[in-house]
Amino acid sequence: MAGLLTHLTIALVGFLIGTFAFKNYRYGLAFAIGHLIPDLTDFGLAGIKQGSLDPGVIMTNPAFHPLSVFSHSPLTWILMALLFLLLMGLLYRFNKIKKSNFMTGVVCVIFFIIGVAIHLTIDHLINEVSYWI
Repeated sequence: MAGLLTHLTIALVGFLIGTFAFKNYRYGLAFAIGHLIPDLTDFGLAGIKQGSLDPGVIMTNPAFHPLSVFSHSPLTWILMALLFLLLMGLLYRFNKIKKSNFMTGVVCVIFFIIGVAIHLTIDHLINEVSYWI
């Protein structure tokens, strides 16, 4: 984890770019969620299980390491995105959603994957000196 403030800043900037450059808040929101979801998965679920918000305490939880390995694997998010796209494709094929909603969903998945990819790249490149920065 490159630090909470770093990831929140990147998610906010990505949200603003996605919202204003593409004139659709869903794209910015998909990027922001995609960027934060790897750490929300491991720190969030382990923190809820342990009942703590302290990263130092959460990282001692036995559930933290398996969740971290799961949530910081690009394959995990690519498979989830493909599953979501398959589901949306089936809904579109059987006329349950409109073409515009289908295309918006596809673009949102792309923004989500971009957010995850940036998060994982930042985590890989930056060795943090604290939990926050």
